[in-house]
Amino acid sequence: MSAELRVVIASCSPAQFQVMHETLAGAGHVPVAYVVSLSLKPDEEPEPFILEETRRLLGELPRGMDLLLPSGPLAMASLLTGYRPDVLLVSGFNWRLPDEVLNLPRVAALNIHPSPLPRYRGPSPILHAIRNGDPYLGMTIHRMTRRLDAGPVLAQVTDIPIPENPTRDSIWESQKRALPGLIATALDRAVAGDPGTPQDEATMTYAGAPPPEWSAVTWGHPRRDVHNQLRLLRYLKRQAPEVTYQGQNLRAERSSLIPIPSAYRVECADGPLWVQFTRRA
Repeated sequence: MSAELRVVIASCSPAQFQVMHETLAGAGHVPVAYVVSLSLKPDEEPEPFILEETRRLLGELPRGMDLLLPSGPLAMASLLTGYRPDVLLVSGFNWRLPDEVLNLPRVAALNIHPSPLPRYRGPSPILHAIRNGDPYLGMTIHRMTRRLDAGPVLAQVTDIPIPENPTRDSIWESQKRALPGLIATALDRAVAGDPGTPQDEATMTYAGAPPPEWSAVTWGHPRRDVHNQLRLLRYLKRQAPEVTYQGQNLRAERSSLIPIPSAYRVECADGPLWVQFTRRA
């Protein structure tokens, strides 16, 4: 196990802060500060959802823990200097970080990315995995460089199952179980001076923001494609997506490639898809 490390955690979710804090403290390390980006883009007005998440985080902040709200990456570097961090541990942070931040920790700046890198670099790996019908998610901890999600890998799993009807809670529960082992492995390798395993650029794919066409359900596409689109829309909207079928405005509560009770048989380009509909309110 790595010797005691001073760790700054940068994230956006109270649940992620809690799991990372408990994992680090349980391994004998010292979380010294939390960092939340004040806006999606540096030096801009804060978005309402960030303010709401920050209020939640304040209510759950461990006693004695500082919460830093930099306006931009350079301000972040200045704020972190006094904490003398050994490690900066990042997960779901909104900004690309400059050398002034990446070079500040004594041991390493590490990023937790929810994909089996180099597959699905970018901001939306989970969305692309669901949309593509992948059976599994991955999770990777890598050394951070100026190139987004491109640094050498220190720890990785590739077998986090994606449920047939994925929700944010179900996926987070599976990710949460993988985090302690990944963090322990990554810290041990970083402290030992291990540079990490370079990513294979030939197999890199990028997971950008969902394109607009993902929101429009077209029954004439292949049935597996429509099924995965409905799964993604339920995941994104946290409720059944609104669709039009046979001239009616409905909600698609569930879809399946095999018959299910009380479901409509919807003909797609290559065969039937079974969909449970309810009327829109």
